[in-house]
Amino acid sequence: MRWTKLPWDTLEEWGISLQVAKTALAAAFAWALAGWLFHAPRPYFAPLAAILSVQATIAESLSRGIQRIFGVMGGIMLAILFTHWLGLHAWSLAVLVFIAMALATRLHLGAQGIPQVAVTALMVWAVGSQVKGYAWYRALETAVGAVVAAGVSALLWPPDFTPDAAESLRLLALGLADVMHGIAEDLRSGMDPEEANRHLKRARAIDAGLFRARRAMKRAETSLRWNPWHRGARGRLKELRHAVGVLDHSVIQVRGIARTLFVTLDRDVSQPSGALPPLLGRGLADVLTVMGEALKSYAYLIQAQDQHAAIRLEELLKEAHGMRHQLIQQAGRLLNEDGGRFLDIAAVLVDLDKMSQDLVVSARLIIPIVRIIS
Repeated sequence: MRWTKLPWDTLEEWGISLQVAKTALAAAFAWALAGWLFHAPRPYFAPLAAILSVQATIAESLSRGIQRIFGVMGGIMLAILFTHWLGLHAWSLAVLVFIAMALATRLHLGAQGIPQVAVTALMVWAVGSQVKGYAWYRALETAVGAVVAAGVSALLWPPDFTPDAAESLRLLALGLADVMHGIAEDLRSGMDPEEANRHLKRARAIDAGLFRARRAMKRAETSLRWNPWHRGARGRLKELRHAVGVLDHSVIQVRGIARTLFVTLDRDVSQPSGALPPLLGRGLADVLTVMGEALKSYAYLIQAQDQHAAIRLEELLKEAHGMRHQLIQQAGRLLNEDGGRFLDIAAVLVDLDKMSQDLVVSARLIIPIVRIIS
């Protein structure tokens, strides 16, 4: 299927984006405002601060602006002290920059504030003694630029990244479902230790998806902080926070299932069927398949908040609950003389039970009609 390229797609290829436009507007407004307030013919520190402070979200713009203001103020104070006591020398410059950056780092001024202290100290140290009022005009204009940057970020189409977070969680749930289906497929055909080890590696690799989901969640939370236009998305963000916790547990549980199966089959490499009888393997494959489908329904529920997906999820989890009950009885009959392997199967079923409970509670939060399985 071919997708038609939209006009703004072409613009972004040329470097023209909303972020670029907001930065340009902030720079122009900061110049005009600083010139009007301070009657300065060239108030270039204000647009400079605006350009360096405008970020994708309001919170990031505000944070950068505050870092720059504190950095400028700290640099001014250090430069005044050094100029008065040590004078202008190469060695005093080295001491000034060293102390400025060390102090800024100790005070946790951030990526913007730390170099800003040193840069301001250098400029005031070198230029301030020659230009009357240079230091304080720099501080005031920087403050104007930072305020303008925060204002532009807040008023002009601030983004909401909760849809991106929901998509990352959907992909994580689908990745978990894919691992479950892969394990089930090999169990039906008679899994050997090498295949079990491969599935364990795939389960461990899901951590990368969990990391991406957590990063997307953090970005979504940042986009809603101080955001006056997307207050309704905060309820959605609460749901997604719960979902990422559920999927975090599911990652651990799927990894535990894969690890348990590998340990079980690896006990006797020459007779994997003795470790896991075919009838038991097929029963375990069936319940893993149903739980994989439940994860797919949960993935759709996260994205669409659909009532039918919630009902489907509840039905699948109820089916899996009954299958787990039958399977533990079957394992007791088939492995009655091997307590170790029975405990392995029981551990797998416990992981599936925990996953089931987490999924249904989370689904109930998103769509209240879902009832907890008894």
